[in-house]
Amino acid sequence: QHYYITNNLRFMAGLWNEYQEDERSYESGSRGSNRESSFNTSVINLKEPGDSVDKRPIFEKEDTYVKETAAIIKLATANRILVVGLLSNKIKRFYTQATELDDVLDIPRPVGDKIHNIFLDPTGKHLLVSMTSGELFYGFYGKQTLWPCSKQMKLSVKIDSVAWSQTKQTDIDTKEILIGNSLGTIYETKLNPSSDKQLVAYSKILYNLDKPEAITGLVYFHENGDPKQRTVVIATTPTRIYQFFGRLKSNEQCKFGFIFGENSLPEFKENIECLGLMAVAYIKYPQPRSLVWMTGVGIQYSRINIDSASFDEETVLSENKLTPFTDKGIPVAIGVSEFHLLLMYENGFEAKSLINWKHVHYEPLRTSGGIYNTLALDPMDQSKFFCSAKQSIIRFKIHKEDRNVWRMYMQLRKFQEAEKYADGDQTKLFEIASEEGDYYFEQKYYDDAAQTYALSHRSFEEIALKFINESTTPALMNFLRSKLDSINNSNSPTQICMLVVWIVELYLSEISSLEKQQQSSEEECDTVQSTRADLRNFLGNEFVSRNIKKNKPIIKVIQEMMASYGDTSDMIYFADLMEDIEKVIMHHIHDQQYASALNTLRKRRSPELFYKYTPTLMKYIPRNTVEVLEQFGRHLDPKQLLPSFIHCKTLDQKEQALKYLQFVVFSTKCKDEAIHNFLLSLVVQQDDEGLLLEFLDKTDANVDRKYALRLCSEHRKWKACCYIYTKMGLYEEAVKLALTKLGNVHEAEKTALEAQSYSRPEQQEMIKKLWLMIARHVVEEEKDIKRVMEVINRAEQVLKIEDILPFFNDFFYIDDFKDSICKSLEIYNQNINQLNDDMKDATDSAERIHNDIDNLKRKNCVVESSKSCYLCDIPLLTRSFYVFPCSHMFHTACLVKEITGYLSKRKAEEVSKIYKVLLNLKDEDQTRTESYRRAKCELDEMIAEECLMCGEYMILSIDTPFLPRDEDLFEKLRSEWS
Repeated sequence: QHYYITNNLRFMAGLWNEYQEDERSYESGSRGSNRESSFNTSVINLKEPGDSVDKRPIFEKEDTYVKETAAIIKLATANRILVVGLLSNKIKRFYTQATELDDVLDIPRPVGDKIHNIFLDPTGKHLLVSMTSGELFYGFYGKQTLWPCSKQMKLSVKIDSVAWSQTKQTDIDTKEILIGNSLGTIYETKLNPSSDKQLVAYSKILYNLDKPEAITGLVYFHENGDPKQRTVVIATTPTRIYQFFGRLKSNEQCKFGFIFGENSLPEFKENIECLGLMAVAYIKYPQPRSLVWMTGVGIQYSRINIDSASFDEETVLSENKLTPFTDKGIPVAIGVSEFHLLLMYENGFEAKSLINWKHVHYEPLRTSGGIYNTLALDPMDQSKFFCSAKQSIIRFKIHKEDRNVWRMYMQLRKFQEAEKYADGDQTKLFEIASEEGDYYFEQKYYDDAAQTYALSHRSFEEIALKFINESTTPALMNFLRSKLDSINNSNSPTQICMLVVWIVELYLSEISSLEKQQQSSEEECDTVQSTRADLRNFLGNEFVSRNIKKNKPIIKVIQEMMASYGDTSDMIYFADLMEDIEKVIMHHIHDQQYASALNTLRKRRSPELFYKYTPTLMKYIPRNTVEVLEQFGRHLDPKQLLPSFIHCKTLDQKEQALKYLQFVVFSTKCKDEAIHNFLLSLVVQQDDEGLLLEFLDKTDANVDRKYALRLCSEHRKWKACCYIYTKMGLYEEAVKLALTKLGNVHEAEKTALEAQSYSRPEQQEMIKKLWLMIARHVVEEEKDIKRVMEVINRAEQVLKIEDILPFFNDFFYIDDFKDSICKSLEIYNQNINQLNDDMKDATDSAERIHNDIDNLKRKNCVVESSKSCYLCDIPLLTRSFYVFPCSHMFHTACLVKEITGYLSKRKAEEVSKIYKVLLNLKDEDQTRTESYRRAKCELDEMIAEECLMCGEYMILSIDTPFLPRDEDLFEKLRSEWS
């Protein structure tokens, strides 16, 4: 049953390597901030380390840089400026980017005095020249003069060392500097070349060594490069190296007073027969890296620590190492770059690594200018250095001196340092990881080896077999997981899936093995649970689960593996994780775990799964199912759930179905007719007919009334039938059903009153018929005269006593309703009198109207001859016209023309036709006079009904423009007005 079989390892690893080979042409871009991000193990680069490395030697000698006729005594270089001291007491300055001479300075000294040493500050601007006589000269870049300053500084002994300020130099002054002489005295001074009066701002003796000897080297550094923090001063003599600690004073003069105070005791290390030469290497000026000091038996190397974490007030020098002199003899000059010790011999130059102290480079030097005796390295630009013989200077270029640093650290098994100097090169990082993994594996640190191997480019098969041969399954698991973590998701989906399957199989195998060995102890149970939790955490990892979901066959493989191990719980967890909810639910239902199935449905909120599995859940846990359905509310379509409720058979199932459908109808306001009809089918089965009537009253608009009527009839819910008949407007059927089935006159009266309240005038006969049905039932069935009178009274004058008399038999006593008959006769008499009065009023009104018409025919008005037509402004009396009671006057032709614009097309044609008839009849004989009058009356009725200016026509013309719509007429009017 196990998937993990050692014999299949080669096949799986081979598959891995096959996919790796497809990606070996790619290379990663940048190195990340942490170790894992610096490796791009999803891309395999088979390039050998150093393939793209600069093939030039690290130290390359150029042609002779400068040739001099006078002997060269000393060299100094800083900030790309080279200063040469000659035996002829001349100082030459060169700009090292070019070989042109910058300037020449003469030292005004008597014969016999010569240059002892020269000191150039890191900026290359400030220069001190020490003479053998003890005189000291100062020069400033750009000035052609050297100023003597010994007297002002009270110096009488030659100067052997200068410690320049670590803060940024300016053109104004040198800042505070320290000077050491040949008798072991240390001075603090400050030079101000911008001052015309006094060059030396101040000068003070700080310290005298207890053993008078020359101070051959002098330098100071601030903690973290900050002058406000602690400061250390390092001084070397031929036999000792001193360290002074303290803080600078805040006042302007003598800032080193506290450091060299009376109570300060320097830390020193003593060597017998020491030569005393000292050199300092910088990572980037002014950040120091290391210090070398040449002793009598070799060269002492120390690492300088000035950061706060490692600053020690006993010593700032660590990793001390003494390298003995070689067979080449004792160097005449030393220098130190960031990674190499530079040794100058009389006839050659040698470089040694500061990491493994192995020989790196040797350059024999032959020149006619004498032996070499001086070496100068620029602290600001460590890409070159200078060596001088008696009459010549040569320049060495340094080409990428850190190119092999990573390999040296790797060989020394300082793997973190090796990675630091790999510069993100994937090939180098892979080799470092491989070497580191081998180291951990040899030491049997298998977990560390697994994590490191995962970052290397070693064969996947090889590493896996190493762990298998050692029977270290946890380490193999660690290796696989580390490999998975280091893979680029976008480039290696197949590798990811293969690793996931393998890791899952290892987990399942481990769980199975633990379960077989498990007895009853709590510790063993906890181990199984812990391993299972690790498996689930692994599968639940966002990166892992996302890649598994992309590959459906892998999901099937993992499910089959879990099934083969019989791990049901993890199989359910995995199906849930892969959102294969249906599989989880089916499993729960198969195990009759209906509550778990319902809980899974509730968590995943899938409507389609609810529609599919609700019928089964309603069958076994209807109450819980309905509670969950109500929680989802409007998110579910109740119409899709109807099949779940149709098959409800037990009382509990029906009650829960009724509860849910009532929730849907009344809480979510569902209007679906099918839902209402099905709910009605459940409500109608209830014994309490009041619930049915209440439901019909609330949902009548959404229920199929014919279907509801049939259901109520089948279940003999006659009140509900009456209600439905009433809502359908079938009042006669409702009253008849109330009287025949219910025998309830009150219900019948209620229906009649409702019909009466909604009836129209033309339905009065139907209302009367309803009341007659009720009255007849009372007369014939109840034979209650008083009850009959109550019916007549409730009918509100729809029924009269005479309407129900036919229902009584011939021998019925009328004493009980004699008053009603008399009252009815009185009402008849009142109605007759009212009709007589109305007829009289109508006759009088008609007579008055006839009189008004006669008066109107005789009414006239006077038209003055000066009056004009309101439309054409032509005198009115020149042709036929109309005069309205409002005093507006119009020619007939004008009125006809204007008013036809407001009439319909048919009526306008009729007016034009009548008007033409009148025009033709004017000139005919008097035999046609009657025809003329008839046409004239018709025209009057059509155009003279109301005034054109103040009648309805004026209202209709409110949207008519003042100007004509025709463009030609508009332009004509505009031209006339302008």
